[in-house]
Amino acid sequence: MTRSPLPWSALAALTLLLAGCSTSPPSLPPADASAPSSAGNTQVLRIALSADATQDQVATPGTQILAWHPEEGFALVARSQPLGLSAQGGPQGEANANRFAPPEVQGNSVWSSGRGAWSGSSGSASWAKLTGNLTAASENKVSWNQINLLGARFQAPRLGQGIKVAVIDTGIDLNHPAFLGNLAPASEWKDFVDGDSTPQEVKGAAYGHGTGVASVILQIAPKATVLPIRVLRPDGSGDVSTVVQAMDWAMKKGARVINLSLGSDTPSPALNDMLKLAASRKIVVVASSGNSGDEKITYPAGNASQFVPSDYLISVGSVNARDVKSSFSTYGYSLNLTAPGERIYTAMPDNGAGYWSGTSFAAPMVTGALALALGEGKPNMLNMLLYRDGKDIDSVNSSAYQSKLGTRLDLAAFLESAF
Repeated sequence: MTRSPLPWSALAALTLLLAGCSTSPPSLPPADASAPSSAGNTQVLRIALSADATQDQVATPGTQILAWHPEEGFALVARSQPLGLSAQGGPQGEANANRFAPPEVQGNSVWSSGRGAWSGSSGSASWAKLTGNLTAASENKVSWNQINLLGARFQAPRLGQGIKVAVIDTGIDLNHPAFLGNLAPASEWKDFVDGDSTPQEVKGAAYGHGTGVASVILQIAPKATVLPIRVLRPDGSGDVSTVVQAMDWAMKKGARVINLSLGSDTPSPALNDMLKLAASRKIVVVASSGNSGDEKITYPAGNASQFVPSDYLISVGSVNARDVKSSFSTYGYSLNLTAPGERIYTAMPDNGAGYWSGTSFAAPMVTGALALALGEGKPNMLNMLLYRDGKDIDSVNSSAYQSKLGTRLDLAAFLESAF
């Protein structure tokens, strides 16, 4: 199996703080009429709002409201920007240092160029026809024993019932039998790539990624509800603006856990706002750490931790069946947990099933664990998950990793302690 992180380059993530008041509309800098409308010349702006602000005050030609939260004092808006902006950073000079974050410009760069972001996976090894629900597939027996899934099932008999989990990804195969009875109402589905309500996966280099991620969650928490939201194109690429919109949509639709098996090498202040908003509402975000194999944990799993309480933003890396760090798994001091992420058998589009590897498939194991605990009403689950329960795996890894691998998920120990 060949591991090759799939590129996705995010749109420019400039954040501009603007004042707003109830008596006059927030003032946006004038858009350049000659600026192209492509995502490559788009910026995301943060606008300060008063509690009684209205969208009419902000909506102007060439702008799009991504997230509207006057109750929290801000809105996020996308608009076209002039071509003259450098892809290497914001406007120069000390005066602008606090007003602009380094932009991230849309393009077709690959991961090796250092400007990409990706849906963190490696691809499937095989495909087979599947005709029914894929619940705790026997092909994953080693992984299930490793995380003590059987013991967890006795402690969480509701199996995640009543818990909505948002899968923000490439979309899913909406007609796959693995999701029968487990999807949120169709009125809640969203595709921010095509701008419609059908987040169906489309064939391309990343085909099956979102389907596989969602299936892993349901193999652990088979009565949870999956809210499918598409933000990544068929090649695995996407824009920060769509992830911002997807986060907002997931929160408004009642998601209790949000799975982000994707990442970028450039932080986004706009997405930080959404992560902080999720934390304030006690919504947990689970993010994969990346597949570069080094200590450069990708955003938001890494860099966002300084802005978001770790109880509500969980970074996840991958280990193999012997609890040894996967060669591809990114690691570091900000890594919270690891979980099995090699050759995970899961659903594939077109009514199939197959194997995937990557931190993208370790993350949904943690997401499934949270769904189990939430379904049982476990109030102390986050502290237990992050700090007390799980297997310390440093002892079975090279000393070079020191304490940069966190603990490996142990579902039964987690649920037993999260009383």
